[in-house]
Amino acid sequence: MENTEYIMSSIDEYFQILDRENKKRSELVAKSLVKYLQQTKENTKFQSLQMAK
Repeated sequence: MENTEYIMSSIDEYFQILDRENKKRSELVAKSLVKYLQQTKENTKFQSLQMAK
């Protein structure tokens, strides 16, 4: 049987790790939102045809 060592971290370290992961997730969501909003801001072909009338 394999002997695996576990590293115990303090509660402060645990919350620091969670904060870093949340920051990364927030940045990813923000980038995705910006990209989505930029795409929806552009006129679609249908909107262009409607405006041409």
